[in-house]
Amino acid sequence: MQEFISAIDIGTTKICALTAAVTHDSLGRLALHVLGQGQTPSRGIRRGVVINVGEAIASVGEAVEKCEQDSGEHILSAYVGIAGSHITTLNSKGVSPVDARSGVTGQDMQRALEGARAVALPQNQEIIHTIARQWTVDGQSEVQQPLGMSAYRLEVDAHIVTGSTTAVTNLTQCVLAQNIDIDELVLEPLAANEAVLRPEERRMGVAVVDMGGGTTDIAIFVEDGLCHTVILDMGGNHLTNDVAVGLHAPFETAEELKLRYGSVLPERVAEDEKVWASVFGEKSELSFSRRFISEILEARATEIFEIIGEKLEDSGYYDHMPAGVVLTGGASQLPGMTELGRRVLGMPVRIGTPSGRLPITGLNRSLQTPAYSTSVGLLLWGLHEDARAVHRRFAADQAGNHSVWVGNVMQWLKNLLPG
Repeated sequence: MQEFISAIDIGTTKICALTAAVTHDSLGRLALHVLGQGQTPSRGIRRGVVINVGEAIASVGEAVEKCEQDSGEHILSAYVGIAGSHITTLNSKGVSPVDARSGVTGQDMQRALEGARAVALPQNQEIIHTIARQWTVDGQSEVQQPLGMSAYRLEVDAHIVTGSTTAVTNLTQCVLAQNIDIDELVLEPLAANEAVLRPEERRMGVAVVDMGGGTTDIAIFVEDGLCHTVILDMGGNHLTNDVAVGLHAPFETAEELKLRYGSVLPERVAEDEKVWASVFGEKSELSFSRRFISEILEARATEIFEIIGEKLEDSGYYDHMPAGVVLTGGASQLPGMTELGRRVLGMPVRIGTPSGRLPITGLNRSLQTPAYSTSVGLLLWGLHEDARAVHRRFAADQAGNHSVWVGNVMQWLKNLLPG
């Protein structure tokens, strides 16, 4: 029976739904082939958070319908991205005894992770992810895969991602209203990491910075493990808004100018180059210096990079990221972003895109751009179904929407065992 994986990326500027068939590559390894894509402008979403449930439900429904028509397959469940300034993170440890006769089992690993989850949270926060950073087996630290090892005691150093209960409920409601179950809520920079980071970057130390319309999401990886995540309440829309204010122009006009003529390196724009645009209070279009627009964009982009630098310093991992920063997301596509990032951050910066090295085929040209890194990454997250994590699954049933915790040990073993 053919298996399918679907993803729904609910962003501030767009909602994208994807469906892929689970296949195998030439070496027999699991892979994906994209069958369909559906996209619609976001409504009822601001800075990664639902602000109008009715409008958001309608937008998600449109994207899902387009995807189903394109793929010819009905979406029954999906991996859904989540972001927003309500996201917080912490590190925690968990312990589990081990029967030395059988060695470390999947049940032992899950007990350790459940122990790490036993942390005090504010009343309005709930856990979204519990991800193992590293394992310790009888005092031997930095174990990447303890399954089957002989031991008496298993410890885990886990990274816990939490979010506002209200924000989580409103987001899940938008998907469950389509009669689609949620396989897992996935923090967007973690999904983007699946699509854009190289294995050697994760090993050496790197930060993926997903620059979306409403938020900029950061995830730091060191020695293959997730170490730190943070969500900044600013993104590409702030750049557009600055242009709108500077030119006294409608937001839509400013967005078009940003996309067509924008650059964050004004020194590369000719001083005498002009663009025309409609502004408030004028019947006809006015001309503006393209360099002036670039100066506006440079100022805001510099501020964003300075804040990113501060967050990297505050994380304690700034000196452990020789691979630097990988930018992705729609806002990263502005000309000059990598150069400005290197200048402000003082470290290597490159643009990350879903590329041919990934175990996925059927990506059209648009899906191979930074704007779709999270969408493609959600599919890959579903394919890999990270066995180091404890997942939360949301189901839609006839009695109403509810959520259940899923701890399927057999799936753990399937994911953990080689081959």
